[in-house]
Amino acid sequence: MKYTKETFLKLPKADVHNHFHLGGSQKKLLEKYPNTSINFPKNYDGLVGMIDFIYGHLNKIMLTKVDVVNFMEIAIESSIDDNVTLLEASVDVGLSRFFDDSIEQVISEVKRIKEKYKSKIDFRPDIGINKDLPLEKVYAYGEACIFSGEFNGMDIYGKEANQNLTPFQELFKTAKKNHIKTKAHIGEFSDYNSINETIHLLEPDELQHGINAVESEKTMDLIFERNIRLNVCPQSNISLGTVKDIKQHQVRKLFDKGINVTVNTDDLILFNATVSDELFRLYKNNVFSFDELEIIRQNGFKK
Repeated sequence: MKYTKETFLKLPKADVHNHFHLGGSQKKLLEKYPNTSINFPKNYDGLVGMIDFIYGHLNKIMLTKVDVVNFMEIAIESSIDDNVTLLEASVDVGLSRFFDDSIEQVISEVKRIKEKYKSKIDFRPDIGINKDLPLEKVYAYGEACIFSGEFNGMDIYGKEANQNLTPFQELFKTAKKNHIKTKAHIGEFSDYNSINETIHLLEPDELQHGINAVESEKTMDLIFERNIRLNVCPQSNISLGTVKDIKQHQVRKLFDKGINVTVNTDDLILFNATVSDELFRLYKNNVFSFDELEIIRQNGFKK
């Protein structure tokens, strides 16, 4: 039997690797801001190129806290349109700069959005922390979010290679003590050694990307033995140049190893691929069978 994109669209899905204010569709953004004109490239020049595009284009639209809220609501509405029924999206604590430097205002907005959309989607926000944020703010904002009771997870991201993760150990411990799921971006632009170090230092529940674990059988064994979920975003990897082609994507090898993998959007507004798009593309290119993709789809709902 042949399956279509509509088949995947009709299925309930989880998106567990999503940067909230970048999680809306390009279509919805242009509907909300009809006077803006952005040409979204198909490919970016790595992480630096992506950041340059955000600062050079999106950040010229997102100028106030009203805009930040618009971007977040566009994201959650785009997820609903794709029949995403569980959304774990990271709310970057650095966005507090749009809210009079008040993390409490950000938390209040998260609470409001959860309440507004609770009948349509299970929204479980993550605390989003960029490693470049000053450490005093990392802890002040991070702990305020942890103790607020509004967040289900914590996600740390930013430059991967040659980063000292030791300063974040106590925050990860605090999150775990308060039953906050922990995630770490690693292994997209960095090698398997960085993945090993991250696992040993931070003991995360999940890795965002983690695809370069395929470089080492021992690293894959470590991930499997600790039952660490890898939340993979194929189109993001391709658009940023870390993977050449969907047929060569590491997710196949990770799946064959028995590792718990999911398929997600990362930044829908940049990469223009919904969860349905991602699943269908993997099916259409014979990377996975439909039955295998059913396992991957259901992995997203596992806690």
